[in-house]
Amino acid sequence: MKSAFPEEPLVIRTQHAHLSAVLHRAVGKRLVILCHGFTGTKVESGRLFVQTARALSKAGINALRFDFFGSGDSSGDFNQMTPNTQIRDALDVLAWARRRYKKIALLGLSFGGGTSICAAYQARPRPDALLTWSSVPDFEWWRSSLKDVRGNAAIGNPLVPGLRFFKDRPKVDVPEAYVALDIPRMQIQGDRDLPEFRERFTAFCPKNDPLVRHLVLPGADHVFTTWEHRRRVIAESVRWLKKQLS
Repeated sequence: MKSAFPEEPLVIRTQHAHLSAVLHRAVGKRLVILCHGFTGTKVESGRLFVQTARALSKAGINALRFDFFGSGDSSGDFNQMTPNTQIRDALDVLAWARRRYKKIALLGLSFGGGTSICAAYQARPRPDALLTWSSVPDFEWWRSSLKDVRGNAAIGNPLVPGLRFFKDRPKVDVPEAYVALDIPRMQIQGDRDLPEFRERFTAFCPKNDPLVRHLVLPGADHVFTTWEHRRRVIAESVRWLKKQLS
């Protein structure tokens, strides 16, 4: 018997992992898949993803938030994840969604933004729309951090990335994938986001592509901490996604 409660915990079983998820149900066949950030979970900072999924459901769009392999309640340990395992998870969830929904968008925050961009590029068929919040501008720059965690990673500390994290990169990185996409896409970030994120993403974000929108929120930080900025990013996102998935 199906529960009348509109938020359904579930496990998406793939060839590689069991991914813990929550489906926020709405009437119809539109779905937004929420991809969390580095060290985050399907709840996200200050329950940002819970609030966003509920807003989407209220607007008539199904929303699925899930934990990547090695994060939250999903199988695996954090020190086993890499950019490619996250992209693989996103592609597996997209495949799961394609069997159930007609219109699908990806929404990724920070590291989940870069993951979503690369997954959208690799997916066949591609999602119908791509929304990123404070997306990492690429995965390559993380190589410079290898020396900072080599000791912990080498002894298998499950709370830090493993050594494979710094080597297992997608063949097409975030900038090239984003520019090559032919679907509607939007990036939202604050002008107080990390400078290396904001400036580097702005540098390659297409300026005259009618399928691209880049919105910078004055005063907002990387995860839209204040209620004012949070309400704005959720409202802008719901409005844009309703249009793209109509």
